[in-house]
Order: sequence, then structure tokens, then C-alpha cells
Amino acid sequence: MIRLIRTDTNISLRRRLFSVLMLIVFIPLVLLGGISYVAIQEIYSNKIESGITNTLVNVKSGLESTLENMEYASLQLSMEGSVGQNFYDLLANPSNFQKYALQKEIQKNLNLVNFTNPYLGVILYYDDKGKVMFNNLEVREGFMKENGISTLLSKVNGVTFYGPRKTAYRYGDYDVFSLVRPVESPGALNESSTNYVYMETNVKQFEKLLSKQQYGMKVSHVLLDQAGQIVFTDLNKEFPKGKKLQQQQQLLKMGVSLKTDDYYLYKVTSEQGWSLIVTIHKGEFNKEFNNWLYKFFAVLLGGIAISITFATVIWKSVYGPLKKIGHDIGQVDPLQSNKPMSLTRIIEFDVLVKKMNQLRERIQFLFIEVENRERAKRQLEVEALLYQINPHFIHNTLNSIQFMARMNGQEDIDRMVSIFTRVLHYNLDKRGETVELKEELAALKDYIELQQIRYDYEFGVKFQMDEDIAASTIRIPKFILQPLVENALYHGIDTNQGVIEVKIAKDNNTMIIHITDNGRGMTAEEIERLLADENQKNRKTGLGIGLNYVRRMLEAHYENRYTFEITSTVGHGTLVTLRIPLSLEF
Repeated sequence: MIRLIRTDTNISLRRRLFSVLMLIVFIPLVLLGGISYVAIQEIYSNKIESGITNTLVNVKSGLESTLENMEYASLQLSMEGSVGQNFYDLLANPSNFQKYALQKEIQKNLNLVNFTNPYLGVILYYDDKGKVMFNNLEVREGFMKENGISTLLSKVNGVTFYGPRKTAYRYGDYDVFSLVRPVESPGALNESSTNYVYMETNVKQFEKLLSKQQYGMKVSHVLLDQAGQIVFTDLNKEFPKGKKLQQQQQLLKMGVSLKTDDYYLYKVTSEQGWSLIVTIHKGEFNKEFNNWLYKFFAVLLGGIAISITFATVIWKSVYGPLKKIGHDIGQVDPLQSNKPMSLTRIIEFDVLVKKMNQLRERIQFLFIEVENRERAKRQLEVEALLYQINPHFIHNTLNSIQFMARMNGQEDIDRMVSIFTRVLHYNLDKRGETVELKEELAALKDYIELQQIRYDYEFGVKFQMDEDIAASTIRIPKFILQPLVENALYHGIDTNQGVIEVKIAKDNNTMIIHITDNGRGMTAEEIERLLADENQKNRKTGLGIGLNYVRRMLEAHYENRYTFEITSTVGHGTLVTLRIPLSLEF
């Protein structure tokens, strides 16, 4: 007799289902939204600051490299280079013929220096009065004048760097970085004369170095000389040229970034003495994050709406049919031949309805059997059949499911049931304890394909076999390969991107089987526990055939003529090696 226990805390399915659906809808969205907002706000800010800082460092490195290359190129025009030596000889040599030859050589080499350094623009020699002596491009008069505002950037190794400043090119009106290097002159001819090398970058190099597009947002540059004075700025109103940053400069000395009321400032200082600051307006800095935030909330609201819609569909799909089934059950009289319960057009519930109809019919049948003593034995047999499942019944049921799947166009279900039927047929086959190797491999591939479908092909299996073994009719004990692969799948690899390799080779009269995985590996203690007793664990996973079964089958068929080894390194996978005699000749 079954006794029902009633409590005052019973909750209706309707209330539980509604509560669970609401929790499923709102808890993940709220948690995901809150965590995403906090995390992305932090990550986004750090990402922007890190990106700006890295880009600024790259800009500084590019400018340093350009100035260093200019310094190196200017050495060729000084006394240390061949061009500078020709220039010195020209000033010291009184011969007109040699002067003419040296002038042509200097002009040719000047053009050659420009050609080998494509980032350079104007290159020239001039004296202390500003007179141009040699040049590769036409130069405007007074090219060294600075309009009352210093553009001196830094002095390093006797070289003076300027810029950005207007180009010396007569027909150009763009900013460049320039270099001035003094050149020794022969004192015998003109003791008071001092000559200089001047070279500057071209317009493309300047635009490339201080390009704003590389930051991914609207920024401005401020360039400071060695004294901290602004020599170049994109924001002349906020950071006027020729002035010092004063308070901001002092604060920037304590770090690489500074937040003011309107701007974010990031600074890098070169070993050459100058500093480069990038400024970003707060509105520009926050604009991209705010755009993401609007999109996030739009997606969040859309997700809530979609979730509520699906929750409503689930509600109607679950509670509605259950309510209808409950009503129909209440109208059923097991002693009367009532009209069958109507279907709900939902497969799972229709199965339940059909089972209920069958159950009602069986109940009616059992009542009749109770009244008739002659049918008592038959009644017991029917009840016993309710608790038995034989292979024939399973195959028939699977064939019915497969037929229904084909009729409804469910190709994936049809394929999976077909594979499962083959695996089940192989497992339930009672014809002997040994099978041909190709049969074992076919069943193993079906099992693997079944597991790959289950895990959405998140792991792969590779087979490698000697041709003479593949073509042979050698027989092996049944179910010795499948448990090894199953062990690799459940105890070795993580299904995400895991790979299992099965290699079968012949060595004289011995067949060698290697099964490896690239999974997490095992310790020696874990291997011992796995071989000791894993039946209970394997009843919950796969087909439940463990490594103990493999070892017992090998002992029964080969006694001491086999080897079974497991080697594993934590974090580097596991290797199972099996060596057994060949049962048939090739």
C-alpha cells in the first residue's frame, strides 16, 4: 500500500514553472549585464589608455628614429663623411679646375644622400650669413628665420634639431623637422667663417610621424623642447605655442598621464631631451564607450523581450498540455471503455498521452484478469514483461524512431539512431567472445561518431593502420578497443579541441596498438585507481565497459603473452600501449 504524505508547503506546478521561467530570464541577464558593464568599463578604459600610451610610445620611437637617421645622414656631409671631406677640400683648394670637379661631386653626392634617405627633403650647405652654397632643392630666402617664436627642439652631440617648422623649400608650405650641424672650415682661407649642414624631413614623413588616425580617435599633439616650452601644438588656444605647461608640466613629471577638467594628457619623454604629449578631450574619450553602452542596453532590452517571449512559449508548451492531460485523466474511468485522451500535438506529451491510453487499457485488462483465475498466470506474464527489455524490443523501438525521423525529415536524428542501432547491435550480439579486427574497428568508429555528435564534434579521432593488418581477417577479443578510447574520452581529454589517435601496427607475430590523447594526463596514483575498480564510475558514463574488463579478457585469451601499459604525464596527455599475439597468419 502506498501512502501519500501531504504537507502545507506544497506549491503548484504553475507557480513553480512561472517562478523558474522568470528566474531563468532575469537572473542571467541581470548578472551578465552587471558583470559585463563593470568589466567592460574597466577593460575598455584600460584598453583605450593602453592603446593610446602604446601608440604614443610608437610615435616617440618613430620620431626618435627619424631624428637619429637624420643625424647619421648628416655625418656624411660633415668632416667624418666623404661629402664633407670634398666640401672641406673645396674651401681649401685654390685650383679652379679642382673646385669645379669638387662642386660637381658634392652636388652629385648631395642628391645621392637624398636618394638613399627617401624620408629627407631639403639638404644644403650654408654659411654663417645664411648664404646657401649647395642644395638639392630650390630654397627660399631667410629659411632659418623663426618669426619670433623658437622652434628649437633639442641639442644632442653637437647637432641642433628644430621643428616642427616651415620647410626651407621655396615652393612648399608645410611643416618639417630639421637638423643643423656645424662643419669645420679651413682656417687658412677664412678664419672667421663657419659653415653648416641643413637637412629636413619631407612632407610625407612629418604627416606619417604625427598622424592622428593611428590613435583610432580624435587627438591632438603637443611637442615640448628640452626646456619644457611648447614648439608645436594642435590646440593653440588651450596650449599656446611658445608657452610652458606650468602646472600640467609639473604634474606630468610625476607620471605619464594627467586628467584635467576637459582633457586627458599622456606624455612620453625622449632621451634626446624633447617630450611629446597627446591630448584627448573627455567627450571624445568617453564617446566610444557611451556608444557601446547604448548598444549594450539595447541588446539587453532586446534579450529580455526575446527571453520573455520564449518563456511565454515554453509556459504555454508545458503548462497548457499538462493542464489538458490532467483534465482528461480526471475524466477517465478505468472500469469503463471511455473515449481515448486527445493528443496535444507536442511529441513528448503525445507520447505521455499514448502511454496513458495504453495504461488505461492495461488497467482495464488487469481488472478482467483479476476476476478470472484462469488468466492469472497470463496476467503475471504481462506484468513481468513490463519490467523486461530484450534486444529485439530495443531494436524494434529504435527502428520505429528511425522511421518516424525519416518521415518527419529529421535526418540528424535518423543518422544518430542508425549509428546507435549498429553500436547496440554489436554490443548485444551474443555470437562468441572474439570478432574480426575490422568488425571491432567498425563498431569503434560508430561509437566515436555517436560521441562526436553528442559533444558537437569538439574532439577528433585519427586512425593509422598498417595495410597488411587492415586487409587481414585476424580475430581479437570483443570490446578491447572501445573501452580504451572511452577511457581517453572520459578520463583523459577535455572535449574542447581534444584529439585521440589510434595506431595499429604489426611487429613480427605481434600486433601493437597505441591509443594516445592530448588531454590533461594522469598521475601514477590516478592510473592505479583507474585500473583497480572503475565499474561504478563507468556505469554513469559511456557504455560502462571499463579497463578491468579489457585486462580480464586479455588474461583469459592470451594468459601471459600480452602487455598492457599506461603511461601519462600531467598536462601532456596519456598513452595506452597494447601488445597481443596475432591469432591468424597473414
